[in-house]
Amino acid sequence: MKKTKSITLFSNKKSPDQAAYDLIEQADDKLDFKPDLALFYATLKYHGKYQSMLDILNDEYGDIPQIGASVDGMIYPDDMRADGAALVLCEDDDARIRVDGVKGNSAIGSAEKLAAKVKCEYGVVVLHFPLVHVPGAIKIAQFIAKGFYYSKKIKIENLDKQKKSVREFSNYCDRENILYQPPAILDLFARQTNYKVPIIGINVLHTQVRTNSPNIFCNFEDIDGGITALTIEKKNINAIYDDIFPDKGKTLDETKHIVSNEFKIIKEFNAKFEKNVLISLNDKPPTEAVKNLIYISDEKEKELHDHLDKGDFKVQMPYELLFLNKQTNGAFLLGIGSYFPFELFPFFMDISDYSEDVALVYENIDDKFDAFISCLNNLKYDDGRFVYFSMDVGAAAAFGKKTFEYKDKVNKLLGNNYFGIMSAPSSAYIPPEFRLRNYLSETHNNTFFMGAGTSSCLEI
Repeated sequence: MKKTKSITLFSNKKSPDQAAYDLIEQADDKLDFKPDLALFYATLKYHGKYQSMLDILNDEYGDIPQIGASVDGMIYPDDMRADGAALVLCEDDDARIRVDGVKGNSAIGSAEKLAAKVKCEYGVVVLHFPLVHVPGAIKIAQFIAKGFYYSKKIKIENLDKQKKSVREFSNYCDRENILYQPPAILDLFARQTNYKVPIIGINVLHTQVRTNSPNIFCNFEDIDGGITALTIEKKNINAIYDDIFPDKGKTLDETKHIVSNEFKIIKEFNAKFEKNVLISLNDKPPTEAVKNLIYISDEKEKELHDHLDKGDFKVQMPYELLFLNKQTNGAFLLGIGSYFPFELFPFFMDISDYSEDVALVYENIDDKFDAFISCLNNLKYDDGRFVYFSMDVGAAAAFGKKTFEYKDKVNKLLGNNYFGIMSAPSSAYIPPEFRLRNYLSETHNNTFFMGAGTSSCLEI
């Protein structure tokens, strides 16, 4: 069986059109095979101009499937970059490759429509979707108005009515395509494929917030905040998911003990929530309850900027809310800060199965540099297969200039046939035979997601 061949082309020309033509010219010089798949990823440098680039690439490669997104960074054999755009051309005569996408008015509704199109008896399905899609100015104003409305409305309601109102707000966020919820989406595709194949979720979210972002690319079309699926049917594809955390316990009490050793507990709270909206912590609005307990340092961010002025990562919060899952004995971390001008706190995870006893924690990850790419330390094959991976961009904020050591580490591990994305933490449905250990990040049966520290990769 042949391995997938790949070549990565990169450009950071000032003009988006110049960059696209530059990628094609490089490919003309270097390409020695007929590609079967195109991956295209671009940073915010070209925000608002992605379709122009895709149109140019379509003229050259429009007869093959294409998937991609706007991301914060890329790692490939020649470099590690946080600017520009990358085109990865792949050849695999043994694989059946298809890319489908849906741009709809509802996050879950779009996922349902897309899942119905996917057929995969063996191999893998790779999804691309935003964790949070920031809409344009008009829809942002509408979202803020809804947030203020429901935040005010629940103040005069009893708990049952509060939860009904918050469900309405949650449904609004889904209907307007603002919040995607990875576990629910993964389950739709796992069910469609009879739970036989790995489903990898490339969850896209920029550390620098922009309107009308992030963007998902499907067959040379910018589908904005839509969802797309790359289906690769091929025998012996290996899928790996991992995270930077210790294993969960066999019981909830065991997990409580494990996380108390793993994280510094700053304060414990009783939380009120409904679906994916946090209502209060100790009867106070969530951000008000924690605002005097968190401190953010800009030192690591400055370190990164001083080392190489290629991008602009925004430091991420090291303070998180820790939720414990009553069904899986796992946990979920949620970064918390003053992201919204209203009191309710919507986010990208339904925590209905989680305990109301939560804690604000500080995560010390100074000794976990290698853990952010731990999926690459668990490769099954040593035959030069194409490795396609995703790592948490939070590593850049955590480690500053040390982040650039990943370039050489990855190159030493993988050789010259790989491509990596730096974006939000990935999610995955992993059939039992692919599962490496008892992940703390298990949200429900064989489905994994965490607000920080996850990674995934494929060997094709």
